[in-house]
Formats: sequence, structure tokens, C-alpha cells
Amino acid sequence: MIIKLPNTAFLLTIISLLFAVQACSPTRDISKDPQPRTTAQIDTLDTAEPEYKIRPGDELEILVWEQPSFNTMTTVSKRGAITIPLVGEMKVAGLTREEFKRDLKRELSEFIKGEMNLTVSIRNTDDSIVSVFGMVVSPDNYPVVDQTNIFRILSSAGGPTEFANMKEVKLYKEGGTNHYATLNLMEYLESGQMTSPDLVVKSGDIIYVPKKENAVREMSEFLRDVIILFGIFRVFR
Repeated sequence: MIIKLPNTAFLLTIISLLFAVQACSPTRDISKDPQPRTTAQIDTLDTAEPEYKIRPGDELEILVWEQPSFNTMTTVSKRGAITIPLVGEMKVAGLTREEFKRDLKRELSEFIKGEMNLTVSIRNTDDSIVSVFGMVVSPDNYPVVDQTNIFRILSSAGGPTEFANMKEVKLYKEGGTNHYATLNLMEYLESGQMTSPDLVVKSGDIIYVPKKENAVREMSEFLRDVIILFGIFRVFR
């Protein structure tokens, strides 16, 4: 009896779908009403000039004093929008901070009556990006606040294409092309070692996913692929 084995395109399609599931919204709620910031603290967080216009990738912190259910820290999406608890999605790209505060107050007035003490802080992330090139769905620059995992960045880039060689992904560290590591991401997926220090990327780093030299998968590697897939389901479950 002859058993027809899955081909490479099928396996990479599954992996790409799993990456897409992980590309969740970066919005996160602040559950408790924080202590008010001093003026110096706000200035440190908010590097935007008064007439600066909000752009995709910027980080916004919204604080509504004595109304913690509306407190939010979020990142402006590629579509130029953010999501605020109870209010929903708002288009913010192209607005100055004062224009955004005006629009936000109008939206919040449906829920909050009387005086509203609202603080909006903006952090521009132009200097806090990781660049992704090669065989991914959406090669681009992606913002990072401090450091993150390479799989999260690849997830933001839509995951690998069917031609991606995930066994020889190059991670160029900030400081020049001589500082790089070649990563076999398939091994990390198989073993479930998703928190390895080797997978940490920081602002200024570059990720390059090369193209496979041979698109034909050897039959002897089939069992390995099965193990990898089970490993993926275990990690992302």
C-alpha cells in the first residue's frame, strides 16, 4: 500500500496559519488606576512635539483619572487605528495629540458625565524597530518597545512563505553585518524552546529569512516534519 505524504507547501501553509493566529492586537488594558505621573515623567514618556501627528507604530497611553476601565496602553495599527475599551476602534493617524484628545473626550462623554481629567501620552517608535526581509508574507520594519522574541516579529510579518528556509534564518545584531547568528528555527519549534535567549531581538536588529535552495523535501524527513508540527501545536496551544 502506498501512502501519499504531505508536501512542503502543505506543511509551510500550516506553519504560516499558526503564525497568523499569534499576530494578536498589541492593545492591553491597565486594570488599575495608576498613580498620577509627575510632569517630568510624562515628558520622558512623551517624546512627541506639540504639533507632532500620530503615525502607525506609535505608542499611546490613555489615562482617565478615577475611570480606570478606560485606561489603555496601545500601539497604532498599520491602518492608523487603536481600540479603546467600551469605545471601540478609533482612527488616530494624522491627528495631533490635542486633536485626538478632543475626539476622545467626545467619545467618552457618552460614558462619563461631568468633568473629565484625561491624559494622553505619545511615544514615537521610529528608532525602535526591527527590520524583516526575505521570504515572509510582509517584509517591513516592525516596532519594538524594548526586546521581543523572533517568532513574535515573524508573526507580525505574516509568517514565512512556502519558499522560506526556516533552518537558516539570519539575525543581524545592531552594530554591523559582522554581528549575526544563523538560527534553525525549525529546531526551536520542534523542541518548544521558544524562550531561548538566542531568539531575543532588539531595536536595530535585522531578520533575514532566505529562500530554500531545493523545494523538494526528502522522504526521509517526513517523520521529522510530523514531530515539528506536534511541537508547534504544543507551543502555541
